Amino acid sequence: MRDTVIKILHEQARINKDIILITGDLGFGVLDNYSKELPNQYINAGVAEQNMTAIAAGLALEGKKVFTYSIGNFNTLRCLEQIRNDICYHDLDVTIISVGGGFSYGQLGASHFATEDIAIMSALPNMKVIAPSSKKSAAALMNQIINDKSPCYLRIDKSSADEFIKDNCNFSIGKINPTSLPSDVLIFGYGGILREAYKAKDALSKENI
Repeated sequence: MRDTVIKILHEQARINKDIILITGDLGFGVLDNYSKELPNQYINAGVAEQNMTAIAAGLALEGKKVFTYSIGNFNTLRCLEQIRNDICYHDLDVTIISVGGGFSYGQLGASHFATEDIAIMSALPNMKVIAPSSKKSAAALMNQIINDKSPCYLRIDKSSADEFIKDNCNFSIGKINPTSLPSDVLIFGYGGILREAYKAKDALSKENI
């Protein structure tokens, strides 16, 4: 999903010179092509997430469409005050792209867990929280973010539910997308963990529950 999102961002940045990508000193492998082709639309803010967020807000106030990029807990929890005061209170066109949602980077320890981010970001004014569950949904939702002017939080984790998503699904920000016929059991899910929800649904179906 991460590669899909960055590919679309790169394609759109070629067309729209107001798009700016700011990284918190990581993601170089996936961001290499973008940074080499569009150096004037790329900033490495270093390991300074508060500054990264403040820069994003300043650029957005000048009419730029800004994306920040880091691991889930770093570009949310470390700079929460700047997100709230600088971005959300001013309803700015800044999208926070986080990778490694949940326990995706669990092997690096608790400092890299992103388990509270959805609840925290959902509580902020004007913020849209978006967590795709597949490459197809990531592509569809990213294209909608490109045309959105609100603060957005795009959360990506390493797992995905690609094999369970039907080809006729239509993804829209804030809309429920039913994928099965109605039954006595209703399961809601989003993000990469939707894969586990589908597996649970199949297991329950086999047990006739």
